[in-house]
Amino acid sequence: MPLSDRGLAFWPTVMGLVLCVAVPARGQERTVTLDEAVRLALENNPEVRSAQAEVGSAEARLSEASLLLRNNPELEGALGPRQRGGTSTLEYGLSLTQPVEIGGQRGARRDEAQALRSAAGARLELRRVQLVAQVREAFGRGLATLAQVQLATEATELAEQALQAAEERYRTGDASLIEVNTARVEAGRARRERLAAQTRHQVAMGALKLLLALEVSEPLTLRGTLEPTEVRPTAEEAWLSRARNNRADLLAAREELRAAEAAQRLAARAVIPTPRLGASYSREENAHIVQGTLGLSLPLFNRNQAERGATRARVTQAQLALEALERRIAQEVQLATARHRAAREAWEAFTGGVLQAARENAELERVVGGGLPTSIEKGVEP
Repeated sequence: MPLSDRGLAFWPTVMGLVLCVAVPARGQERTVTLDEAVRLALENNPEVRSAQAEVGSAEARLSEASLLLRNNPELEGALGPRQRGGTSTLEYGLSLTQPVEIGGQRGARRDEAQALRSAAGARLELRRVQLVAQVREAFGRGLATLAQVQLATEATELAEQALQAAEERYRTGDASLIEVNTARVEAGRARRERLAAQTRHQVAMGALKLLLALEVSEPLTLRGTLEPTEVRPTAEEAWLSRARNNRADLLAAREELRAAEAAQRLAARAVIPTPRLGASYSREENAHIVQGTLGLSLPLFNRNQAERGATRARVTQAQLALEALERRIAQEVQLATARHRAAREAWEAFTGGVLQAARENAELERVVGGGLPTSIEKGVEP
């Protein structure tokens, strides 16, 4: 199998295994390491900034829900003449009322707002984690496709050298036309693979620039090496336990359920009348009248049926979403463990001399019939 088919096939499996080292920038071209790419993404990514705004909105709602008195007091006034016995007097009155929740509505509302704030914070953390993972993968893909370009270029050069050697042997009568045509096919295949590798690299760099919120036309150079990260062997059950305890999306789903349950309690308690306490002052016939007032709304017709039904459905949806997410996380942990194991094995197989052997075969093909290099004649490893 030619080098372009054998060597390059291993690189996509190890894209995510990246360890970066910093190198100074060069000229006007932006040069980034993995850590710098992650920092740029967290600072500039619009989805992260949108999630931060959602947290601010949730904090504002929590601040409102924590007020001791949610409703503002109401002030009313009355002014008018009193006609009596042909005489007219000016009468007036003032009243001040304050609604006071006594059915636990404030606590339920505050619990819902706190849960929504926690859920928003968890979603922000989830977006950050996802973004970091996406940047790491895109950065690794950029490095891997760049390595593919370099290997494809080297393979093309070797294939062209082999073609030249075959043509030279054909002219001297040491090779057949079939051998020359075969070499031409391999050279054409190598050139095609080089063009495909260049296209893959351009696509990978475009995806990375999108994550970093950079202009597509901005020059970008990556500095790092493709190496496997050291991960301690851990049982799948341990990874699953860590995921259930630390996954931000799972925390957000639990908080969404808690918020839905608090909203359901609030809807149920909204039926309890909210009294309006107040005081009034009036002046009638030169008499000053001061009174305390108490008002109640009677829940005879509207008992908040729609809101109570909606919140029950919201709780059911949140429970189902949480259960589905827990099942999906278990599947993702199993899949991630298998993919990591396969990538590790692929890396070890690729670095075990496959590429060097392919290079040696290409070099031997090039020099067949034209004399072996001095290093090989002397038994020295090329």
